[in-house]
Amino acid sequence: MTTGTGGLAGSWRAAIGAGLIAAALCASSGALAQDEARKVGAETLFADGRRLMAEGNYALACPKLKASQKLDPAIGTLLNLGACYEKAGKPASAWASFREAAGAAAAAGDTRRQQEALSRAAALRPRCSTLTITTESSTAAEGLSVTIDRVDMDKAMLGTAVPLDPGSHTIEANAPGKLPWKSTVLVPSDASSLSAVIPALQDAPPGAPATAAPATTAPAPIVAEQPAAASDKRVGSTQRTAGLIVGGVGAVTLITGGILALSARSKWEDAKVNCPDNQCETEADVQNAHDARSRANVATVVMSVGAASLVGGAVLWLLAPSSTQRGASADLRVAPIVGQGSAGISLRGGF
Repeated sequence: MTTGTGGLAGSWRAAIGAGLIAAALCASSGALAQDEARKVGAETLFADGRRLMAEGNYALACPKLKASQKLDPAIGTLLNLGACYEKAGKPASAWASFREAAGAAAAAGDTRRQQEALSRAAALRPRCSTLTITTESSTAAEGLSVTIDRVDMDKAMLGTAVPLDPGSHTIEANAPGKLPWKSTVLVPSDASSLSAVIPALQDAPPGAPATAAPATTAPAPIVAEQPAAASDKRVGSTQRTAGLIVGGVGAVTLITGGILALSARSKWEDAKVNCPDNQCETEADVQNAHDARSRANVATVVMSVGAASLVGGAVLWLLAPSSTQRGASADLRVAPIVGQGSAGISLRGGF
């Protein structure tokens, strides 16, 4: 191996190392962006849910609070969701939310909110109707599955009184080689104790096709390779252009994030005046505080992406090969990899 080739190989190794660092920065920024996006979405849904509750529109408020809790679980969201369900005339759902809030508060060491949640759950329990589902002995076979409103019911719950909200509820039972069974139960508004018995399931006709379970194994990733550039000079020129574009986008994004951050700070200063010690007197003040927090989260995401883009652009520009860097050892291929649930790039070459 000649000295020139060795230096070229070292240059490519340095380029790959820097590229991996840039990729790590972008991956970290992407993960941060996803996390912040979830928080922003949860804050927005929570604020909308609170506003709708204040307007008495519980039918729309409860789903928004539930979605907020799914995006970013929080004890306060669960307490508000329980209160929403209670106002909406769904004591069983409210009871379950308060019980979940009590468990989360206990895990966090928040005894005050734990006791509050337990107290509210205890007050709701006598108002809940219950449904006890049992089976005939011949149906308690291996493979039996039971659902209530298309939600799987643990077999251990059979014979146990399950709290349900007022209204119509559908019970379904299935087992291998058996015909499915379905029944509807109407739960009254007044607290009641109801029961349902799943009869012996009838045998399915011989030769009845079984429903095939969907495949859970992802297919092998599809690799689409792009040929190397015709010359290092062309590669260098293209890479520098890409570096300028990526870096420029990063700079603009950083400036945008800074503007958003200043706006969020201004809004937060106003919110602090009307919400001393985080205690807001009006619903409008609560909304303003949430808006300030949401805008700050968005600014964080934008600035993180901008910083990663700026670094990536600098790496592309600084490590672009010159026209004198030629040779078989510099044969580098970049291949995007696309598969079910995965994506990335692969680097191939000889040094």
